[in-house]
Amino acid sequence: MHLPADPHDFALWLFDNLEGLARVGESALWEGRLPDRLNFVAIELHLENLPRSLAGPCRTDTRTIGFYPSNADVYEDIQQLLGVAANRSHIPARFTVRDSGFSHPAVTITAAVPKPIAQYMDAVRLLSILDKLADVRNGGLLFVASHEAQLTILPEFDRGDLCPLPSLPRFAVEFSNEESHVDQKRSIIRTTLIEQFRPRRSVTMADVLAKFEAIATDARHSLAMYMAEFSVAKVRGEVERQNLDDTISLNKTLADIQNQLLALPAAILLAGATIKGGETLRNYAVLFGVIVFTIFIWILASNQRHSIDAINSQIARRKSKVETMPAGSSASILPLFTTLEDRVTKQKYTLCFIKCVISVVVVSTALAVINVNNDGALISMLKRTWAYFAG
Repeated sequence: MHLPADPHDFALWLFDNLEGLARVGESALWEGRLPDRLNFVAIELHLENLPRSLAGPCRTDTRTIGFYPSNADVYEDIQQLLGVAANRSHIPARFTVRDSGFSHPAVTITAAVPKPIAQYMDAVRLLSILDKLADVRNGGLLFVASHEAQLTILPEFDRGDLCPLPSLPRFAVEFSNEESHVDQKRSIIRTTLIEQFRPRRSVTMADVLAKFEAIATDARHSLAMYMAEFSVAKVRGEVERQNLDDTISLNKTLADIQNQLLALPAAILLAGATIKGGETLRNYAVLFGVIVFTIFIWILASNQRHSIDAINSQIARRKSKVETMPAGSSASILPLFTTLEDRVTKQKYTLCFIKCVISVVVVSTALAVINVNNDGALISMLKRTWAYFAG
C-alpha cells in the first residue's frame, strides 16, 4: 500500500479514507475510523513517523485514527488558516482550505483562486513589501522618522479584514524594486504611513489593509514628485550649468597668473640687456634674479595645475553619476562632458608649455652668464664641437 510521504498530502489522504471523520470539540484534533480493508498498524506507524506533529491519539480496539491537519497546513476555512501567526507573515509553500476545496499551489495555472484566499495572499504580499521597507523588525515593522514620529505595524488581521487591493500590483512594481532610489522609496513609505495614522504609534495590518488605497495613492504621488526632480531635462540643465561654472574656473586658472606671465618677456629682455663682460658679480646677480623669478612662476603654474586637477575630479564624479542613469537617459547627457574634458586637457598642456618656456629662460640665462664671465669660452667650445662633428 502506497502512502503519501508528505504530511500535507497524507492529511488529505486521511480525510478521503477515514470513516465517520469528525472534529474533537473545539480543538484542532480530528478523529475517524480506519476501514477494515486498510492495515491499521501500518497506517499508525506511518503517521507517527511523519514530521510536523501530524499524529494524534490512535486506538487499535476501535481502529480510531487521530491527527492534527492544521499542523500540515490543511485548514477547514480561511479563518483557521489566519489563526496561525506564521501564516499572516508568510504564505505556506503548500496549503489546503477544505471549505472551498482549494489547494495551493493550484493544480493548473488557470485554476480559479477563491476570492478570500486571493485577498489573503495579497495581504501577505503587501506585508512582505512593507517588511523590506521597514527600518526595524522587532515582532512588528517599525518605521522611524524621528523620536516623535514613528509607527509600528503588527502582523495581525483576520478574515473580516480581508478586502480587494486593486493598487497592489502597481504598488509592488514601484516600491519593491531594489535597483533604484531604494532609500528615497523607504523614506516615502515611512512618511506616508506615519502621516496616515498620526497620532497613533502602533497599528495592525488590518488597519493598513483598510487604508491601503489611500496609502498607495499618497505614496505614488510622492514618488512621482521625487522622480520629476530627476527628469532627463532637469539633469541635463544641471550638467550644463555646472559645466559652465567649470569652464569659467578653468579659464580663471590662466587669468590668475597672466600678469606674472606678461613679465616673462620683460625678464628675458632685462636679462639679455643687463649681462655684460667684465661684471661678474652683476651677471650672477642677474642670473639669481632670473632663477627666483622662474621658481615663482613655476610655483604659480603648479598651483594652477592642482586647481585644474581638482576641477577634473569634480567633472569625473558628475560624469560617473550620469553613467549610472539608464542608458537611454544618459546617452543625451554624456556628450556634454566632451568639450569640457577637451578644455581641461588644453589647459594642462598650456601650463606645461609655460613651465617649459621658463625652464628654457633660466637655462639660457645661465649659459649666457657662464659664457660672458668666461670671456666667450662657452661659445668657443660650442664652435670647436660643431667643427669636429661637421668636419
